[in-house]
Amino acid sequence: MDENVFSKVTELVIDKLEGGYYNPAWHKTGDSRYGTSGETMFGIDRKNGGSLNTSPAGLKFWSIIDANKTPDVWKWNYMGGALAGELKGLVAKMMLPAYESFSKSSMSPQLKAIVDNDPRLLFHFIYAAWNGPGWFAKFAKDLDTAYASGVKDSSGLVQAAINSRVTEGYEKGSPPNSLMEQGGRKIASFINDIPGLLTQGVEAGAQAITDTAQKSADKIKNNPKTVIALLAIIIAGSALLLTLLNKKKHGIKLQ
Repeated sequence: MDENVFSKVTELVIDKLEGGYYNPAWHKTGDSRYGTSGETMFGIDRKNGGSLNTSPAGLKFWSIIDANKTPDVWKWNYMGGALAGELKGLVAKMMLPAYESFSKSSMSPQLKAIVDNDPRLLFHFIYAAWNGPGWFAKFAKDLDTAYASGVKDSSGLVQAAINSRVTEGYEKGSPPNSLMEQGGRKIASFINDIPGLLTQGVEAGAQAITDTAQKSADKIKNNPKTVIALLAIIIAGSALLLTLLNKKKHGIKLQ
């Protein structure tokens, strides 16, 4: 799994579903379903997160939070302010090994190849890594079953992925789990927008590079040697961005 792709999709999971900070000592939800939750940021539960929290990225993640959190600033659902980018990057590093481990134990190589190359299905399964190995395995089995039954097109597999969240619980034929159903319906409302959202991120990066280059050129335009070096950097950066945008246009795949 490409780490850059995983990081981009993980950030979407956080922004669309997981939200920000929660501390049971500071905040009251009024929702009994969260009664066992510990201190949580971007869906990473400090009490119940297990090995995620003891990984190098997890230890750094919580140390940054501990060094900066205060009750007056870190309100319920606070997204980290200036620390948000670094914290999201650490979450991606925490979740990638879990995703790879769950995929290896639950998915056929054929299914994993399909998932890794469709950002909608990748979003579904990266979020499933937050749900835990049992739910991940259930969702993988449901998609394998759909594929084996003849559902080969991406749109059909995406619908099968949504159905496995909203139509039944953990056991086959059981009533839907309320939190899974809630999340599944929310995912359904934007899942087909995910390729475009990722493309926007690449295009925003291209514009940022262009703006920065223009400002730098304005400052150093009287130094010919520096201008030549800057132009070389701009050309190389533009070539990389055009490659990414072309891949997005023709295959959605970000690698």
